Amino acid sequence: MSLKAINPTLTRAGLRSIFEASDASLHARITHLAFGTSRYEPTGNENSLKSEKARIEIIGSRYLDDFQMEITAKIDGDTEFTLAELGVMLEDGTLLAVWSDPDTPLAQYTPGVPIAFSFVLALTGLPQNVIQVSGDVDLQLFYGEEFAGLGAALIAEQLRNLKLSERVSELEQQLSVTLALSASTNQLQQDIERQQQQIDDLLSLITNTGALALTNAQNIFETKENLQ
Repeated sequence: MSLKAINPTLTRAGLRSIFEASDASLHARITHLAFGTSRYEPTGNENSLKSEKARIEIIGSRYLDDFQMEITAKIDGDTEFTLAELGVMLEDGTLLAVWSDPDTPLAQYTPGVPIAFSFVLALTGLPQNVIQVSGDVDLQLFYGEEFAGLGAALIAEQLRNLKLSERVSELEQQLSVTLALSASTNQLQQDIERQQQQIDDLLSLITNTGALALTNAQNIFETKENLQ
């Protein structure tokens, strides 16, 4: 769940719709929230979001007092995006209010991880009781359900982390054994090389000794020949 403290800016187009509805003794009805990815400072001249990515039907609302209402919607779609701008939409498609921040987005939406989004819309300066909001979900029950879902998701994530930790431990043990075998193999290779060097040295010694003996024998034979 994501609860954000934001203050949407009422648009001129939205104000016109509200006062026209009030003059006709009608109600302006808020039905959807729109979410987009652009970051900017709203001026009130906006007629739409700059980069709308999702439009969600409002599922619940309640008046906190005559000039403030809490609005809740649940974001659950197939496209990942950064929530950087919010639009409050009237039933006829008019953008009533817009929020964005040049630096800080609201959240990052990831498919498969629903976000329950709730905020307070200030209605100061507007005619009383001229605005209605669709959605009749009991917010307390809704939040209870969302927290239960969040708890289940956290438990599942903890289980995945535990399994991952166990797997990492197994891999570390396997790596330790592999390193030990590698060290033993290197030591054995060094022993073999050392023994081979000793054999080479011995063969060289034998060869040199045989050559010396042959030379001595040849010298003795030549000496005897000369004496005769």
